[in-house]
Amino acid sequence: MASTTSTKKLKKDTELESLRDLLITTRDELATRIEQRRQEIVADQEPDDEVGLAMRNSSAGMAIASIEREVRMLSEIELALRLMEKGEYGICTVCEEPIPNLRLRAIPWTRRCISCAGGGVARGSRDQTPVRAA
Repeated sequence: MASTTSTKKLKKDTELESLRDLLITTRDELATRIEQRRQEIVADQEPDDEVGLAMRNSSAGMAIASIEREVRMLSEIELALRLMEKGEYGICTVCEEPIPNLRLRAIPWTRRCISCAGGGVARGSRDQTPVRAA
């Protein structure tokens, strides 16, 4: 019995280390991409006409929106790494059940299981008695 327990712990430790490596790699790639996008926005030269100005403003707006999205993802990754350090990683923040490994491999920074994230049965519907028509 002890062998099975140690094998499961080893497998869990290996999976956790694999997820940590994935989070760190993704974090580093995002940080690099964010910095590159920031440099591109700053490096844009002044356009010669109004059309060029409108296009530059539009491009800058899209780049800023992309940076904002990537910064949010970066903060989620940082939080996931802190939760790992505290031993609280992989637990759904809503239902407090373990998040399946398959979901963690797909989205390693997730804090919700698929049901609580809205990907399963609608929350609350399973706890309510159906209303019957009169």
